[in-house]
This record gives sequence, C-alpha cells and structure tokens, in this order.
Amino acid sequence: MWEHLRMNPQDDPEERIRQLEQPLTRSGVELGAEDRTRTDTSALPPPVYDEPYQQPYGQSPYAAPPFGVAYPQAPRSGISPWLIFGIIGAVAVMVVAAIGTVLAIMRSSTVGSPTIGGSFDDPPSIAVPTWTMPSFPSIDIPTPDPDAPPKVAVAPAGGQYSIAGVENVDIVECNGAHISVSGVNNTLTLLGHCASVNVSGIENDVTVDSADRIQASGFDNEVVFHDGDPEISASGDNIVTRG
Repeated sequence: MWEHLRMNPQDDPEERIRQLEQPLTRSGVELGAEDRTRTDTSALPPPVYDEPYQQPYGQSPYAAPPFGVAYPQAPRSGISPWLIFGIIGAVAVMVVAAIGTVLAIMRSSTVGSPTIGGSFDDPPSIAVPTWTMPSFPSIDIPTPDPDAPPKVAVAPAGGQYSIAGVENVDIVECNGAHISVSGVNNTLTLLGHCASVNVSGIENDVTVDSADRIQASGFDNEVVFHDGDPEISASGDNIVTRG
C-alpha cells in the first residue's frame, strides 16, 4: 500500500497560487474603488452660479419705503424753554441779591455815620446863594433930526468918488471929481461942476449942477442936470434930461 505523507502547505501548488492571487485581488479592489470614485466625481455636473442682480436703467437702487412707514424725526436744534426759564430765574435772583446788598450797605453806613442836626427823615435845609444880575450903563443912541440939513460930503479934487447903498439921501460937492453912483432907490444931489457922472443900479434919482459927461445904465435911473452941455449916454429905461 502506498503510504501517504502529509504535504507541507508551502509546497502545495494551489495554496501557492492562492497566495499569489491575493495581492493582485486586493490591488484590483483598490483600483476599482479609486476608479469608481473618479468616475462618480467626473460625472457630477458643473456648479451653477447665479448672476448678480442688475437694477433696471433709470430706476433708483434704493427701494422706496412702504406706505405708512414714518421716518425718525431729526433732533431739533434750539434752546429748551426750560433752559430759558432757568436763565431768567438766575438773573432775577442775582438782581434781587444785588439790590439787597446795596440796601444793606446803605443802612449800615447810615447807622454808623454821625448825624448833623436833625433826623434822617428831616435833612437840614441848604441855603442856595442868590445871584444878582449886574446892571449895565445905559447908552444913549442919537436919533437923527428930520429937520436938520443933511451933511455935505466933499469929493477929492479931480479924483474918484463912489456912492452906493439903499434908499440913502446924500449931498456931495463934486469939486471937479469923477462921481460913480450905484445901489437901489438912492436920492443924490451933486453940487458944483463934475468931470463925469456914471449912474448904475436901480431907480436912483440924481441931480447934477453941471458935468462934462453923463452916463446912465442899469434900470429905471433918472439924471437931471441944470447947466452946461454934457455928453450924454443912456441905455434901456434910464433917463437923462435938463431940468
């Protein structure tokens, strides 16, 4: 009979084949799992991103608040009425305190000061000095005598003599001088002989004894000569006549 000997497992060819197939099987399983993972990842669709919201042209980006929503009121600027009343009260207290202080000082000064005759309610009378208006000496103003003859003025011999004024009555001794008359409403008498008489002004009356030349200008003047044959020059409403 054959004697069967027990075989060593390492010498068994089938066992050896199974041992060699185990690493390959394990590697295949790992490769299959890795391929499945890759296949699943690649099969996913690409992510979709939402486009940013764009506001239509011409429309405000800020939405209007719904109807009935009240905006918070802005803080009001100004002085509070209570602050004004407080300031007025403080000023009133200060004024009253100042008046009380002044009255206290006046009362203390009145009590401490010596009295001079009489009480505080009845002050002493003060005599006010009287002032007398000084007298001025009287000045006698001479009054003209209407019946007295007028004074006669004498013109320089051969010189110049002028007479002017308003409503004057004069008598002049010509003495061969050149006489000039002006003014308003004057009455003149020229005695003797005059080299020339020149009358201007308004409404003057002139009487001349004699003259070499008589000239009248102005308005409404009248000249009357007595003797001689003078050279006469009159303009406007002026009159030169012999009388």
